[in-house]
Amino acid sequence: MPDDRGDFDLARVAALARLALTPDEATLYRTQLRAILAFAAQLRDVPTDGVAPMTHVWSPALPERPDHARPSLPPDEALGNAPDTVAEPRLVRVPRVLG
Repeated sequence: MPDDRGDFDLARVAALARLALTPDEATLYRTQLRAILAFAAQLRDVPTDGVAPMTHVWSPALPERPDHARPSLPPDEALGNAPDTVAEPRLVRVPRVLG
């Protein structure tokens, strides 16, 4: 899409996005897209030799705890705060949402 000078076909980009742009919007978006592409070019030139690949840019502050199996809540306690229940087979009743 963009060439070495950072030019691009704004009409094609707008068509791909299914946008109908006024001339003023086209001027504004062309300026903004050029700035975005110039920034991307700067990022491409950043030296990343010796930088390990990352899966996330955020590392959790707290370590994850190990997962241990334990007994679940008794059914009466689990259903205790439900607004409407069915006694047997111990279900939560909800309003009908589909035909």
